[in-house]
Amino acid sequence: MDKGKVFERLMLLARKKRLQVQFLPLQASYGILCNDRIGIANNMSIEQINHTLAHELAHAYLHYDKGDTTESTGDYEEQAERTAKMLLDFAGA
Repeated sequence: MDKGKVFERLMLLARKKRLQVQFLPLQASYGILCNDRIGIANNMSIEQINHTLAHELAHAYLHYDKGDTTESTGDYEEQAERTAKMLLDFAGA
C-alpha cells in the first residue's frame, strides 16, 4: 500500500483519540507523547514517520492512564513496539 495512505490511516486513529500530531526538530528521540500531543521528528523518511507515529499511538492507547511515560520502562516500550507493528499491519504497511 501507498505509504501516504498508511500515514492517513494512522492519523485517523490519532484524530479518533483527539491527539494532535506535530512535526518538530527533535534531537534526542524520534517521537514523543505528551498529554494529548504526539511530536514526530521532522527529519525522517515516511517509513520512519509511520513507524514512529504507530509507536506513539500505541503508547496513547495502551498507557493513557499511566501519566507521564517519557521515561517509560522497558515493558512499556516493548508493548508499544509490538502494538506499533500490529497497527502498521492494520494500516496496510
